[in-house]
Amino acid sequence: MKTLAILTFSFLFLSSCSSRNKNQSEEEETQPKITGPEKRVVGRIASVSKAGEFVLIQKFGPGTLPKNTLYQSQGPQGRAASLRPSGERVRDFYAADLVSGDVEKGDAVIGYPDFPEKAEITTEIPQPTAVESKITP
Repeated sequence: MKTLAILTFSFLFLSSCSSRNKNQSEEEETQPKITGPEKRVVGRIASVSKAGEFVLIQKFGPGTLPKNTLYQSQGPQGRAASLRPSGERVRDFYAADLVSGDVEKGDAVIGYPDFPEKAEITTEIPQPTAVESKITP
């Protein structure tokens, strides 16, 4: 009798879990997904100059810093700064100018792809050209 009760409760539990997962997946499909700009953690702040004018970025992983990318550092308590790589490099360390904000050693460096702006759309309406009609009145 106890075995039958345990099997019944386990069956009810499993069936309720499976129906809940189906409902959750249906709700996720109906809600629009909000996406922002792609961002990637590319490294960390290895050091900050005493004057606070430039930083050294220690890049994670192989390769170089991606081109056409905007760089920002982010730290605890909402600290953020905009960075501009200067092109100087020693092994995995890249020099970058501090454009604005506050930065400290250990802050994460995040890269956002900078896509070129689309061509401007003109609102000029072309003037119609005169065409001789071949219809006789």
